[in-house]
Amino acid sequence: MSVGALAMKSNLVSYVCRARVHVAVSRNAPVAAGSPVTVYEGEWAYCPAGAQTEHEWEAIEPVKLTQLKLVEAVRAREVAPENSRS
Repeated sequence: MSVGALAMKSNLVSYVCRARVHVAVSRNAPVAAGSPVTVYEGEWAYCPAGAQTEHEWEAIEPVKLTQLKLVEAVRAREVAPENSRS
């Protein structure tokens, strides 16, 4: 287990990336380009595209990663506006 994982508050995903560019990529790709899981604000975060930058993080009710992957995590109405990157 990595040192970063030991410092995490829980094993639940608390943020999902809603960036339009990442949603579009994830819908057209069979697998994420990079790791879909990263750390944001000391919590686990999920980006459907596996991107390293240009995220639009949204806090969600914390869930296990397996639960998050079982449902459609991002819907068109939940996508962030084009010019609102963090």
